Amino acid sequence: MIREYQPKDLEAIMKIWLQGNEQAHNFIDLEFFKQNYDIVKMLIPMSTIYVQDLNGVVGFIGLTENYISGLFVEEGFRHQGTGAALVEKAKQRHNELLVHVYKQNSDAINFYLSQDFEIISESINEETNHPEVLMRCNVEHKVKIGKCAL
Repeated sequence: MIREYQPKDLEAIMKIWLQGNEQAHNFIDLEFFKQNYDIVKMLIPMSTIYVQDLNGVVGFIGLTENYISGLFVEEGFRHQGTGAALVEKAKQRHNELLVHVYKQNSDAINFYLSQDFEIISESINEETNHPEVLMRCNVEHKVKIGKCAL
């Protein structure tokens, strides 16, 4: 079940966030994420967060307006549709979605490409000095009337 963030979710989200960064971004010193842990923990409640709750949080997507500030899924629940379901929830709320992804994180780039995102630019992340891509998805909202979609 995907639902909105509740304060009781914060510890589980932060655990998934730290482990996910460690696993997906092994080219960045883990200390970087540990140093930013408290800042992220403070910002989470200020963002729009949706969680996948299967008798506990197993994944989440964080949005700042139409920007995906984070998408993380617990390791044992990856490649089972959780990430896609969370992106779909964000697509229901926005006409356009944007996300930065490190170029070395090919799994994430391929995931977003599979979700109809396209790479629109490349840059260097100022905090880590690693190359990243900006990806965008333009969302078509179709109104269903009977069997027809407008």
